[in-house]
Amino acid sequence: MEQATDASLASENWALNMEICDMINESSDGARDAMKAIRKRLAQNAGKNYTVIMYTLTVLETCVKNCGKAFHVLVANKEFIQELVKLIGPKNDPPPIVQEKVLSLIQIWADAF
Repeated sequence: MEQATDASLASENWALNMEICDMINESSDGARDAMKAIRKRLAQNAGKNYTVIMYTLTVLETCVKNCGKAFHVLVANKEFIQELVKLIGPKNDPPPIVQEKVLSLIQIWADAF
């Protein structure tokens, strides 16, 4: 997860993102473990490193598109959605691109789920 969301990356590492999806799909605890890592990565970088936040949101989006119901249930969790909303709250003062990405993901998931 940290490799795929490293701030020094020039752009998204799609091979790593898909590898993360494969790991989630291969293990019964994969979805839970991945969600824990995603939440931790977002919390650690909130208000600090928005490159890491954007890469983490891309990993999250990739997982939603490529992983099954176990992962979807965790993403649709009320507490997780509240964490995403807090992430873009005034306290963290995120740039507009981060705000737009989070709101766009929530809207897409609302339609999909």
